[in-house]
Amino acid sequence: MSDDNITVDLLKESEISQLDNFINFKIIIVGDSAVGKSCLLKRAVQNKFDKNYQATIGFEFLLMHFKVNDLKIKLQIWDTCGQEMYRSLIQGFYRNTSLALVVYDVNRKETYDALDIWLKDIRDHTEQNIPIFIAGNKCDLQKAVSTEEAQVYSVSSRAKNFTECSAKTGQNVKEIFFEAAKYLYKSYKEFQGQNKLPSTSNRLKIGADDNNNLNEKKKKCCYK
Repeated sequence: MSDDNITVDLLKESEISQLDNFINFKIIIVGDSAVGKSCLLKRAVQNKFDKNYQATIGFEFLLMHFKVNDLKIKLQIWDTCGQEMYRSLIQGFYRNTSLALVVYDVNRKETYDALDIWLKDIRDHTEQNIPIFIAGNKCDLQKAVSTEEAQVYSVSSRAKNFTECSAKTGQNVKEIFFEAAKYLYKSYKEFQGQNKLPSTSNRLKIGADDNNNLNEKKKKCCYK
């Protein structure tokens, strides 16, 4: 299916009804501490930026609702802690993930160098190879990693998408999740035509959240 034939619209709260049947996908955001994972999520969902830094402890999620052609898609987007001491907790959280977004800081080379570790973690702890997007955050600052180098790495690592973005200015942030919704729509349609669920998701439910008992939490972002 050509991307030219796919229309993606972000739904406002007023456009969402309890009677709507949404196809739900879980997205997990990973990466080193302080690369701006929480800020990306808050900017994408709430269009807010908080410059105060507080490392995420544990996990939290926010929702984005899309209409993609004939389907309504709900992205349950999980923000994770990036500290090394919590790595084992994150590994156990990859279960049922439909897509992983791996984030690095374009002006901190060590966070880019750590991408290999994060990609290996994802691929070692998922039952099937889930699609991976890579995002270079803080592109409003001076770069320690060139765009060209990161693009080459993205291709060689078999990532499905690479984007440089800025949670501070909002540049390209929502576009990442538009592309994720589009990619998951295509995957769903492809496997629906084969009468089986997408390999990108071990669990896919219509009209219900992955975790109904969890409330959306608000925390300060991890952007220095």
